[in-house]
Amino acid sequence: MSFAGICRAGTGAAIVAALALCGAGCGTSGGAPSAVGEPGAATAKSGAQATDFTTRDVDGNTFRLSDMLGKKVILIDFWATWCQPCLAEMPHLQKLYDQHKAEGFVVVAVSMDGPESIADVPSFAKRNQMTFPVLLDEDSSIASTYNPRKSAPLSVIIDKAGRVAVVREGYNPGDEDAVAADVLKVLGQSAPAK
Repeated sequence: MSFAGICRAGTGAAIVAALALCGAGCGTSGGAPSAVGEPGAATAKSGAQATDFTTRDVDGNTFRLSDMLGKKVILIDFWATWCQPCLAEMPHLQKLYDQHKAEGFVVVAVSMDGPESIADVPSFAKRNQMTFPVLLDEDSSIASTYNPRKSAPLSVIIDKAGRVAVVREGYNPGDEDAVAADVLKVLGQSAPAK
């Protein structure tokens, strides 16, 4: 059973068991990019044309991916308020967005919260000062396209040509450096030396 499925079971013991099963990451790859054809690889495939979607954000505004496709490097992050690795990754995504938004980079956070927790998403976004678009996927249509196994977190990086460049499942401490390197590569920059 996936971490998301265990968490939906709603018991504290199930959550503790799920965390023990997947370490610090909800995804199956431990932060590694998924390759096409790997067991558990997400539907979004490197090199594939990104699929447009329309939904609403936490403020009730309409969001269309097509407004950014071909113009920006987009990191779609699938997350949920109940996913601890997602929450641990979020400050790093905010920092990455703040550092590179002037260069044509945007983070789009797609909440996979269900009926029991979706009402918490707007207040969570405000409390955590998430300044990038935070979207609600109430009918799971976005996840069905990009993340049908509903891995959390899962990041899909789309280049300025509107093609999927990288798909990365899970989050473990330190993975933020790999995500930043992926973003810089897609932006056409090299990672700074440490």
